[in-house]
Amino acid sequence: MSVPVFVAQEIGHTFIDENVWMPTVTIDVSQSPEIADLARVHAVEGIGDVNTHAIRQDDAVVIGVRLTSPVEAMFAVAFSYSLHREFLHEVAEAGTLVFATTNTENAHEERPLWLSVFIDGTSLRQALTVDAD
Repeated sequence: MSVPVFVAQEIGHTFIDENVWMPTVTIDVSQSPEIADLARVHAVEGIGDVNTHAIRQDDAVVIGVRLTSPVEAMFAVAFSYSLHREFLHEVAEAGTLVFATTNTENAHEERPLWLSVFIDGTSLRQALTVDAD
């Protein structure tokens, strides 16, 4: 099984609820319809079972996401440690990450479905503290 790897494009925060902002990364899923459809499936069926892990090699930090229910899917997102270090620490602290899979410019008006998953903050913190080779 091949696992799609996306490059982190924009990073920021999404307003979820009163005084709650969640770390958000934009990824281009246009070439991966099965990943693009995950937000809709999880909105209908519920978030299900999600496992995450993180690795760091040189300047790359890769967060892997594996969903086992209600559908099976895997994907990964690559970040630049030098560009996204502070953001990645926020993700580890929050223990969650929103994957924006549609155009973010009109998100406030359109309220698109994006995929929000729990992140293994311990795994991510460990990956971030590994000395780059």
